[in-house]
Amino acid sequence: MISVIVPVYNAEAYLSRCMESILNQTYRDIRVICVNDGSTDGTGGMLEEFARRDGRVKVICRTNSGLSASRNAGLELAEGEYVMFVDADDWLDGHACADAVEAMERCEADIVFWSYAREYETASSPVRFWPEERVFDGKSMIWLRNRLLGPDGSELARPERLDSYGTAWGKLYRSSLFREGRAAFVDTALIGSAEDVLCNLSLFGAARRAVYIPSTFYHYRKTAAGALTRRYKPDLAAQWEELFRRMAWHVQENGASPEAERALRNRMAVSLIFLGLNVCDAPGSAYVKCGMLRTLLKRDWCRAAVKKLPLAPLPPHWKVFFLNAKLGFVPGLYLLLKAIKRILAR
Repeated sequence: MISVIVPVYNAEAYLSRCMESILNQTYRDIRVICVNDGSTDGTGGMLEEFARRDGRVKVICRTNSGLSASRNAGLELAEGEYVMFVDADDWLDGHACADAVEAMERCEADIVFWSYAREYETASSPVRFWPEERVFDGKSMIWLRNRLLGPDGSELARPERLDSYGTAWGKLYRSSLFREGRAAFVDTALIGSAEDVLCNLSLFGAARRAVYIPSTFYHYRKTAAGALTRRYKPDLAAQWEELFRRMAWHVQENGASPEAERALRNRMAVSLIFLGLNVCDAPGSAYVKCGMLRTLLKRDWCRAAVKKLPLAPLPPHWKVFFLNAKLGFVPGLYLLLKAIKRILAR
């Protein structure tokens, strides 16, 4: 059995497509655990109707506690050998579960993951990690876990894809991994974001073998520019410091290596892009925002990470961005961030 955990909050516009894609899987041995996280629209009634129509659906209702708490609540009720997460505004291809279970059992794996498509209102954009099936174990499993920490080498050519590997969705897990890895989702109020990456560090640390399927089984609805470019979060830099601290703990727990430390350091450097975009959304004049960027660049972790970030693998526009950061040229950095925001807003 696969327990498919679906956290739901005010998703009435998209929920039907998501649920139908799960319930109509060719693989039928499924339990769907829907966690209604205090929805105030028609979501609750829709979930109850799905539960009435299909006995495989179980609905639990909670006061609004956030995505991490909803996923953890679903895990407490999970049954069977496998666990999968689907967000309520996304959907699956009809044979995703069947193909994932087949790969899991054929390769005797603990995790199966696959490509996905970003779904915009008028276009679909596939994100494929590799063109062929890949099996990770031993040293290659360590390499994969390091990619969760951060990019390295050629991975730096697309710093904006920082957490493409680290999502909780787009994967099938052996359920025992959550116990063996003592894995759970941390509240983003503590770490800002990347709660799924942090959880996956524990899961991939406990896994012996993982399999990648080069198929876009998962469809990730992308309706607007990312939240970091829309609304200022005054505590984000401090929250990400806590995220980095927890990631550093994982590095030490799994035997610190130069590769893992470099990957995490690169994550810290690349985070300057998103923290800078967050500063651009702060209230105040350009002068005030440049002061905030200057303060950010002076943080010990930021200064050290940016200093050691290799420029060679970066495409030209990111080379210019991080060269300005290395030189501490804040006006240039601010103008580049404003240009990035304009591009994202298109």
